[in-house]
Amino acid sequence: MKRMNPSFRVCQESAAGIPMFGIRCGDGTHARGISTDYQEVYRLAQTCNRCRLSPVHLMDVVEDFRRS
Repeated sequence: MKRMNPSFRVCQESAAGIPMFGIRCGDGTHARGISTDYQEVYRLAQTCNRCRLSPVHLMDVVEDFRRS
C-alpha cells in the first residue's frame, strides 16, 4: 500500500480587512480562519507535514489547536 505524503501550507484571506490565516493541503482540503497569527499557523502546518497527517484529520487537529 502506497503511503500518502500530504503537503500542508499556510493560506491567507481577509475578513473585514483583518488578515486571517488557515491551512490548505495539496489535495484541496482546507481549514480557513484559524488565527490572525501567521507564525502560529505556520508552526501548525509544519507539524502536520512532519507527522504526515492525513488530510482526513485536519479539522480534528485544528479544533484541538483552537481549544489549546
